[in-house]
Amino acid sequence: MIMLADWHPDIVEFIISKMQNPRILRFLIENTNDEMIKKHAQDKLKFTPLTESEEAMYQGIINYKQIPGLGGFSEKIIKDAEEKLQTGGTYSVHNSEFLTGANISVCLTKDFMDAVENDGEYELRFPDVESYSKEEMANYNENWHEVGDVREWAKQGNKVRTYRTIRAKELWNLINICATYSAEPGIFFFDNANDMTNAQAYGQHVVATNPCGE
Repeated sequence: MIMLADWHPDIVEFIISKMQNPRILRFLIENTNDEMIKKHAQDKLKFTPLTESEEAMYQGIINYKQIPGLGGFSEKIIKDAEEKLQTGGTYSVHNSEFLTGANISVCLTKDFMDAVENDGEYELRFPDVESYSKEEMANYNENWHEVGDVREWAKQGNKVRTYRTIRAKELWNLINICATYSAEPGIFFFDNANDMTNAQAYGQHVVATNPCGE
């Protein structure tokens, strides 16, 4: 299982990377207002144009549409042939084997869910390692894996970079559409889990869970 937090700059690419359904990718491209979501969906979607012989074959099938008996073809086959000619090719996906050996999930924070509810913008950010001094980079290498939360990292006075903002509802819709039609990503309400866990009594906090615990 691989989990990524909702504030991570790669969250959109992470979610779309596991989408194997070309129809859903096309739906995202046609319906999202977010250019980053659209771009990653376009990059994932693969289109193979029909060859001349394929066009002739499908047209030959369609020609039987008005002939009694449909030339032995079923209505479904004729409909599929019409769709092939209409689209001009076949849609599939690039990197269909990418991350096939792992489930993916997203950690959702209260900050993100509040932004969804209020139809607000949400910052995608990460420690600003590109601008760190030698000492700051040493601190990052030593402590980031223990902190693991950009909000806490910023509270500690470390530099954080906002890579972009996204309308929270666009990201929320992406998560829900992909989860509905491909069963991924899973959703882990990160802050809620930490509010309710007894690990706090031991000075610990939850950072992830197994897929069955979502």
